Amino acid sequence: MSRGMNAGVSALKVFQEQLDIVGNNIANQSTTAYKNQSVNFEDSMNENIKAATGSSTTYGGTNPQQIGTGVDVASITTNTGKGGINTTGQTLDNYIDGDGYFMVASGKNMYDESDCIKVDPEQHTITSAPTGTTVHYTRDGSFHLDADGNLLTAGGYKVLGYSMIGRNSIDPDATSGNKICGDFVSMSKMQDASTANESTATDTVGASKLEDSITAVTNRTAGNHSSDKDDKLYANSGDIVFVDNQDADLRADNTNLHSLKIPKTVRKAYYNTIDKAFEFKDVAVTGFSISGTGLITATLSDNSTAAIGQIATANFTNPAGLNKIGGNLVDPSANSGSAIVKSGYAKAIDGKTDYNTDVTLKDNSGSFGAITSGALESSNVDLAQQFTDMITASRAYEASGKIITTQDEILQKLVNLKQ
Repeated sequence: MSRGMNAGVSALKVFQEQLDIVGNNIANQSTTAYKNQSVNFEDSMNENIKAATGSSTTYGGTNPQQIGTGVDVASITTNTGKGGINTTGQTLDNYIDGDGYFMVASGKNMYDESDCIKVDPEQHTITSAPTGTTVHYTRDGSFHLDADGNLLTAGGYKVLGYSMIGRNSIDPDATSGNKICGDFVSMSKMQDASTANESTATDTVGASKLEDSITAVTNRTAGNHSSDKDDKLYANSGDIVFVDNQDADLRADNTNLHSLKIPKTVRKAYYNTIDKAFEFKDVAVTGFSISGTGLITATLSDNSTAAIGQIATANFTNPAGLNKIGGNLVDPSANSGSAIVKSGYAKAIDGKTDYNTDVTLKDNSGSFGAITSGALESSNVDLAQQFTDMITASRAYEASGKIITTQDEILQKLVNLKQ
């Protein structure tokens, strides 16, 4: 008798949980990038009334006689499939067409390479983070800028990304500057100076980098070629980034994750052929765009462009195992695996050696999905399925209640047998 009562009580409990989950799915059907959940059931412990027996020369075998004691929730599963794409036309709205997650962080802004999140470029894992910084993950790409140009989530978390650097970058001292010197070299077939090309560099998040690529020169007398360059001037502007308009050697700094920022101005270096030195000018940022790789390109007031960073993404071996923490954020769990960080932008990095270090870069960027700017991911809730599940769970709940009332009626009849 008590077994039936317990079975009814357990059924009421699990179907109530199913109704809770269905209700939450319906409530979040318009939530950006929400992933719907479902519940799976399993039977509870079975009581053996009679054990199974094997066959003999006299009798055949018999199956066990068991009575179940109810139902339990086996698992609550998150459907991590992509939601639909909703076009918004807003540059700061971003949709990931794949399995990746945007990386965001709480804590202070991280512009300096000495105080940022470190990434192993071979294993693609986070190795350390500044004190007070916590990294979270989200599929919600509805970003905005604060008054200082910091790229933030709707909840105020800092969007993480890579700074951009280039081949033959110079890393001078920020106080004394860096002198670029070279000995006299005899060259033949000199071309006219009008055919010479000059490479332009700018600075922003990360470390300021400079590249001078002159492909044609004139006859000159022996002497020194020198230039002063200010680097890592975080106290000055905080807008430190390398920019190569031709994009020939541009790549991301795969070892450091920074707080991304859209600067109001970009410091641009111009080579003065008369003084044989670099001059710096602040050029206003008039707009920006985000490419499928997450590369943020600013448009400057002089009609040039500047790569000011790349949005970082990550994925997980088992994304269904992530912990939802609210605010459209998730955190890794013991069963999701650690975050696998997408390698940064580069022309061709697989098996190549870093331009400035001996680190071997391995490209894993193919499995994260392209970013579509101007769109957001809708929830993957199927309302028709949710209403069907709600009706089923509601009827099952009513039926489970009948089990209890029926058991109560039987008990009442037993009590009345004495009358």
